[in-house]
Amino acid sequence: MAMDSTMQIRMNSDLKEQVEDLYRSLGTSFAEAVRIFAQQSLRDGGLPFVPTTKVHEPMTLEELHARLEQSERDIAEGRVYSQTAVEALMMERYGRG
Repeated sequence: MAMDSTMQIRMNSDLKEQVEDLYRSLGTSFAEAVRIFAQQSLRDGGLPFVPTTKVHEPMTLEELHARLEQSERDIAEGRVYSQTAVEALMMERYGRG
């Protein structure tokens, strides 16, 4: 598909520099990330993420170890889901394929 249209946006120069550095470190560009965002928005029929004001605090090392140990116990005791069951739960919750 030919790229025959230009879009301009205004943003804080510090934000622009940070996001350009981020995408460069991922082997792509900010412009390509915007194109990916637009394409995914069309696929999802809206924003390709759930907007939220919730901020997630990072886990401490102790919290991480506790969760990993619980996961190991769950697996050992057979408390697991198949891929089919997980997909069904996701469709029920989010209604997307």
